[in-house]
Amino acid sequence: MSVKVKFIRDDNAEFVIDNSLWKIPSDGLTGFDFTGIAITTENNAISDGSYLTSKRIPEKDRTIKAILQNKSMNKTMRQIVRGFFNMKHTFSVYITYQGITRWCKGELYSVSLPTDNIYNRLKLDVTILSPMPFMLSEDNYAQNIALIEPLFEFPYNKKIGELWEFSRFKFANSVELINDGDVETYCKAVMTAKGSVTNPKLIKGDKFIKILDTLETGDVVIIDLENQPVSITKNGVNIIGKTDRTSSFNDMVFNVGSNMIGYDADDGSNMLDVTIYFNKRYLGI
Repeated sequence: MSVKVKFIRDDNAEFVIDNSLWKIPSDGLTGFDFTGIAITTENNAISDGSYLTSKRIPEKDRTIKAILQNKSMNKTMRQIVRGFFNMKHTFSVYITYQGITRWCKGELYSVSLPTDNIYNRLKLDVTILSPMPFMLSEDNYAQNIALIEPLFEFPYNKKIGELWEFSRFKFANSVELINDGDVETYCKAVMTAKGSVTNPKLIKGDKFIKILDTLETGDVVIIDLENQPVSITKNGVNIIGKTDRTSSFNDMVFNVGSNMIGYDADDGSNMLDVTIYFNKRYLGI
């Protein structure tokens, strides 16, 4: 089985299972193939059958099993594993399966290192519980809306008056993003001011999130719609209270297919650098 698993703890410590020191058995992956659905119904009062009351994708737990290949390292690796898998931390789990890498994030639900015969190979059993149940794309598909449009490759150039033009900014203030994942997703927008900007806003269709504030050179506003609850910060400080009351958060969803997203400001929109990040979401790997 061509598979690699990398755990990244919230303090950036890593633990890797790559079928060299630790080997994943044929039944060593559970919960990565598909994300289930929770359906609830109510019986019809008079007629036969029932009616649908809700349909949602619930939290998801995923389990990885591994076997230590070198029995002489049982004692050492037991201490390393016990030290790494700590219930006080949150974990991101990257799995590469048949050349495809996807990841999920969650809490350590359980970890097991059986204390059977000390001469048997050490076995590891880890379960991660993900409140956000989907597997995510490895790439975050960063797109700079105020991108630079190249015109000619060096050394050729075009003379315009007394100037030499190699590239120019495309202030279209919007970009098309394609979500070809399995389900809808959300983005993180990073707005960086290169001058004075008054009341910047992120736009999708006729919906927007507007920040009632003035940015100066070097200020960075992050609108994180992936986070639960939604987070808006300026230079690392929470400013969600400065959002315009007509701002819409739930409607900024990236549907499957084509999505147009843009930005503007009451003044100084050409002084904004805006980069959009989003992970595609998948039901499994």
